[in-house]
Amino acid sequence: MTGRDNALLYNYNNTAQTTLRDIENRGVVICPLVPVTKNSTSEYSMPLTLLHHELEYAASIWGDNIAIVTPKESYSFQQLDDTASALAGSLINLGVNPHDRLAILGHNSADYIIWHYAAAKIGVILHVLNTRLVTTELQWMIDNAESIALVVDSDFVEQANVLEELCPSIKFLIGMNGETTTEYSTRALAENGYLSSQLPDFDPQNAALMIYTSGTTGRPKGALQSHAGSLMADQLSRDAVAITSCDTYLALMPFFHQAGLIRTRATLLAGGRCVIPGKVEAAETANAIVRYGVTFTMIASPQQNIAIINKLRDDGPEGFKNLRLLLGGGGVGERATKTIKILCDTLSCDYFGVYGQTETTGPAVYIRGDDVFERPTACGKPFPGVDIAIWNDNNKPLPPLSSGEIVVRGPITATYWRNEPANSALYEGEWIHTGDIGYLDDDGFLYFKGRVKELIKTGAENVYPREVEAVLEQHPDIADVAVFGIPDEEWGEVVCMVVVCRKNSKPDLTEIRAFCRHKMGAYKIPKRLFIREQIPRNHTGKILRQPLIESALEENR
Repeated sequence: MTGRDNALLYNYNNTAQTTLRDIENRGVVICPLVPVTKNSTSEYSMPLTLLHHELEYAASIWGDNIAIVTPKESYSFQQLDDTASALAGSLINLGVNPHDRLAILGHNSADYIIWHYAAAKIGVILHVLNTRLVTTELQWMIDNAESIALVVDSDFVEQANVLEELCPSIKFLIGMNGETTTEYSTRALAENGYLSSQLPDFDPQNAALMIYTSGTTGRPKGALQSHAGSLMADQLSRDAVAITSCDTYLALMPFFHQAGLIRTRATLLAGGRCVIPGKVEAAETANAIVRYGVTFTMIASPQQNIAIINKLRDDGPEGFKNLRLLLGGGGVGERATKTIKILCDTLSCDYFGVYGQTETTGPAVYIRGDDVFERPTACGKPFPGVDIAIWNDNNKPLPPLSSGEIVVRGPITATYWRNEPANSALYEGEWIHTGDIGYLDDDGFLYFKGRVKELIKTGAENVYPREVEAVLEQHPDIADVAVFGIPDEEWGEVVCMVVVCRKNSKPDLTEIRAFCRHKMGAYKIPKRLFIREQIPRNHTGKILRQPLIESALEENR
């Protein structure tokens, strides 16, 4: 066995589980089509300390290999880096300076990633905008960030024109993906731009990315992620997911979310190929996996799982023979884990679950292998170099199995944009307050129970919504459920549930309460039931409880 065959690609709980030979023995992994030729014998002379160094490094090793594939075109690593450098030079010519904010609004595309690296090269902060927000929400974020320009794709040009009028900080618009109706286009700037190789160094702790939090309490906050933290997140993901130059990643997660960016960047860092299919409906997920020979991807919704199951039923597993790994959330619960188990067994692939936050620059804890199915509610154990603890209200550590706030310490941390009160509340020394409630078991696995702000205080007891939801999800007539509290004169708060019923069923409150009896303490069992057609969720699948609370209060009046 050669050194390459014996290369350790994955280490979990200090146990080597997968080597490159293990992967190659499946006989189905597609390596890059273009042999490594350009600069293949040269060494990258700079340390990887800034985010764009990873693209420059990849170009120096895999220059002519295909890095990104879209439905219309493909880019080599060298083309990506050259284009990013040209765009960076054009930004300088347009008067954009280090530390300025460059907003971007669009679906996943090669241009999106190129702009990410272009901004990084000159110390500009890429301000990613959620495409699902309305104009007034976007306006507030742009004004708060004082973004100097807006990069936009064709689906959002009309909205961008309105934002340009509303937001005084925006000096010009740049069109992506062939868009030419804006003042500037990515293609024209790339053709005419030039970046001097004599760029000044800057601090790796400088911000490279700004992502606004979901704003479940008050106004959203702009979380700044540094070059060093982003690079570390990519490296941790590359190593834990065992990404190699033989991998093809399907980028389905939106790039306005860090999970989408981190996995894409980690794949490029490893010399793998990223397939960016653009806006893909959940029903098309399975077809995309088969069409592009995908080896791993991130699944974020039940609808995507259903699409894969339907295709398996219709066509069988042959089209998925390249797939080795599905990524998703850790601790997703028994019902979701049963579906994942069926998929993994049928497809002969593995599952990798993650827990993290924008404030931790993404990954903090992960779970993989048999642990996923043996501990369906466990998020996992920390990534290397990351520490997890559980604290009480006085910031004192709690013993195993005791619930309290999850705090994180490590190299992948963030700060808030121009919000010193929030920054002061975020940190306690080196530790970050996540605002999440959970506990650690005796083996060091983390379990998530809910948000501090979502904690229901009924009578003299605390109720964690996620704990109650995990029981309700086992009810045969409940397709989806969300638990929350509303004010109550007798109890302080009363536990409520919103339920989405399965087809041809409609469970009532008495029956559901009877189902819950002996499965949880009586004070945890919901006292009020609301039936809805769907549960509102954000782009990462997290329940949006505030609209449910408001709806319940309105119905109770």
